[in-house]
Amino acid sequence: MNLMRYKKQFVLVSVAAMVLSIVAWAVKGLNFGIEFTGGTSIRYPLAEKVTSAEVWAALDTPEIQALDLELSPPQPYSYFDAESGTQKHGVLIQTRFITQEEEEKILSALGAAFGQLEADSALQINQVEPVIGKEMLLNAFYAVLIAWVLMLIYIAVRFEFKSGVVSLLALIHDVLCIIGVFALLGKEVDLSFVAAALTIIGYSINNTIVLFDRIRENMRFKQRTESYDEVVNLSLLQSLRRCLNTSLSTILAVLTLYLFGSPAIRDFMLALLIGLTVGTYSSAFLATPLWAIWKTAEENKGPTGRLAVAKGK
Repeated sequence: MNLMRYKKQFVLVSVAAMVLSIVAWAVKGLNFGIEFTGGTSIRYPLAEKVTSAEVWAALDTPEIQALDLELSPPQPYSYFDAESGTQKHGVLIQTRFITQEEEEKILSALGAAFGQLEADSALQINQVEPVIGKEMLLNAFYAVLIAWVLMLIYIAVRFEFKSGVVSLLALIHDVLCIIGVFALLGKEVDLSFVAAALTIIGYSINNTIVLFDRIRENMRFKQRTESYDEVVNLSLLQSLRRCLNTSLSTILAVLTLYLFGSPAIRDFMLALLIGLTVGTYSSAFLATPLWAIWKTAEENKGPTGRLAVAKGK
């Protein structure tokens, strides 16, 4: 099977995915969580499932309106609690940074509409000041950037500079795809999103290293008549089953947590699902084809390359 026959199509698919992700990011923007913008989030447990409209109605009182809370759309959620064996419900409410007095008024309004909380309820309230949120957003950007640079250096030292560059492009592709889907779906971008992105960077680079290691081994036996496409194709066929089996087993575990896990980790699991899928693709069908294209172009331009021979050099 000659996979490298479709190398240009593989690269075009990745380029199209990156362009669409950038367009979605530019048009819809990112829904940053309170960790980055500052504010207060309240996870209010409920005895029964409610709709977003019912929560809006509960908070549509003169006392709440006078607070000018800058409320985001309420997000009802449900999940299966394995410990109690029952279905749990609740609603996530996000506002600007509020005082304790304002917080008590919100809880009072929700209690009046949906019932007062019990002493052992799973109420969660998180607050982040705006200044700290901006600092955390900047630190998150630095974390991803540093991870990219370190991966570039590591791959360049272990293999060669060209391998490092194409591996970095594959990592950028993976992160952009996650950003694009989250922008398109309006999912919240918070610290768990950054953790997922860093996890995918590490996971994806591991697959890339396996493939480039196989390529390096096969290059030792490369004949003069063999092209880089042939070496890469052989390496892919030898390693692809292992990469797919590893990724599929991980994806199934993450999918289980996404479907049956707590709502608090659902977006994190979604980011992992996207990243694992596109990361497996980019390692096999973006990084290695780009490397083969680059090496072939370099060889053809050399003093003994086909271009030089065609010009009579």
